[in-house]
Amino acid sequence: MAVTINEGTAIDIYSKLNAGTEIQVVKLDIGSGTAISDFGGTITRVTDLLKGTITSVGTVVGAGTLTNVGTVKGIDNVTFGTFDTFYRHPDKFATVISTGTSVMGTVKAAVSGSAIYITDLVVSAGTATNVEIGDGGTSKPIIGTLHFATNGGAVVNFRTPVSTTAGSALVYKQSVNGPLTLTVTGYVD
Repeated sequence: MAVTINEGTAIDIYSKLNAGTEIQVVKLDIGSGTAISDFGGTITRVTDLLKGTITSVGTVVGAGTLTNVGTVKGIDNVTFGTFDTFYRHPDKFATVISTGTSVMGTVKAAVSGSAIYITDLVVSAGTATNVEIGDGGTSKPIIGTLHFATNGGAVVNFRTPVSTTAGSALVYKQSVNGPLTLTVTGYVD
């Protein structure tokens, strides 16, 4: 319905007082075409954001799935809650190996048809040694040779995990029999 206001006649327009100023209140109608459908306070589905902008959003997804998210531009100061996709894999593992006599050993046994992914690696060497982390044996290192001086070490967090080939064990090799500690975390997939 169109509202026509003629000067000198009284027509009620819904408004609210805000900081000393009357502001007109307009209801949102979400009906399509000529259908009328008052907005009920919750948007259950957004189908087209190509023509708009979302700013100052609180909780976007409390429980649900985001699919087909293309390029998102201009996101600043965004906090994501728990993001379990990468670090909390259902087949995660953590292995600590501490040896003083072994030159070669297994970090994680092979899993048929699955690759072993390393997300974090800590190496501590008590004597000067070279260390390789390999795929199923010493012939295919997945991390190049690490050269350590006595009491040397390294901490590596892989933003993109390194992995064995499917069905291969994760192994280590050092060049001398000496104190060596490996802490390896990752997942099998």
